[in-house]
Amino acid sequence: MGASKSIKKIRRRRERVFMRNNDLRNGTKVSTRVTTRMRDAANFRLTCNPLFGKPSGICAKQPTESGMLMPSVLIIEDDEDGRRAVAKLFAKADWKVFEAADGDSGVELALQNRPEVILCDLLMPRSNGFQVCRTIRQQLQPTKIIVVSGRDYAVDRASALEAGADEFLLKPITWEVLCESIDRLRTEIPQRPRATTSPEELGSVPPRIKLWGVRGSLPVPGPATIRYGGNTSCVEVRADGEIIVLDAGTGIRGLGLALEKELGPETIKLTLLITHTHWDHIQGLPFFSLAYNSKNLIRILGYEGARAGLGAILAGQMETPFFPVSLRELPSHLAIEELKDMEFHESSGHLRRL
Repeated sequence: MGASKSIKKIRRRRERVFMRNNDLRNGTKVSTRVTTRMRDAANFRLTCNPLFGKPSGICAKQPTESGMLMPSVLIIEDDEDGRRAVAKLFAKADWKVFEAADGDSGVELALQNRPEVILCDLLMPRSNGFQVCRTIRQQLQPTKIIVVSGRDYAVDRASALEAGADEFLLKPITWEVLCESIDRLRTEIPQRPRATTSPEELGSVPPRIKLWGVRGSLPVPGPATIRYGGNTSCVEVRADGEIIVLDAGTGIRGLGLALEKELGPETIKLTLLITHTHWDHIQGLPFFSLAYNSKNLIRILGYEGARAGLGAILAGQMETPFFPVSLRELPSHLAIEELKDMEFHESSGHLRRL
């Protein structure tokens, strides 16, 4: 019996295909009965599975030209139970599945196996979802990346898409929604990546220094501070296309807003030097808007502390009891380096710690 006749027979006998929905705590139970012979003859497959505790949908998969139905997916998720549950759903739908429990392992598996689709959590150990998207997108342009997050923050969505994600889905999601997203992404025409321009390419400007904050101890508003400003320590240095920032006191907030206005959507690259880690020299970092954009490159340098590393000190003021966003959750590309020497060399000049 030909495939077309079998399909017609399926339609005529659709009353033999029944689905029973029983509301369960962890989703909807779906039962489907289609004869194997008719299914294979019609050359399509049905998968009916729940995902993340929501009612499921039916995901139809067409075979490839070679007759082999085996697309590949990489699931990067630190929640082992959730990751395995999703992996089983993809396996039942005839996908080849790879799994990773952290960002670094996910990037490694992606580069080794070049999956067609990547399903990536946002908050993970060893590279968060923003860093994973950025790294993979640079080397695997055709791969479709779907970021899945339990946080409904506009900044997370925008940052994920800017980092290279093709889709951002909010947990909990259904298998039907996931299938629809994947099918749509797989049929889209690939777009050329948007070119970015670094500050160096915008043209050389005369060297300049701007004081964004000069006070110590704590910021002070009011008329008495109009002449010198009320923000704590932050100095901007421009030379040969380089942007160097001295300290991250409260003045760095105004600096970040000014750079965004000046450079617009372009990638911003800068070096931030921390002279010492007293609070008035670092308290503005959580409010530095450039750190919340995934396309920006920020290099943070500081002298090695006596009690804790530079990274630990900067992260301490952004822990959950004090601030809603942790240092590791910042979507920008942050690189923190501890200096053991008293001098710092940059292409635009030479600085010495006194």
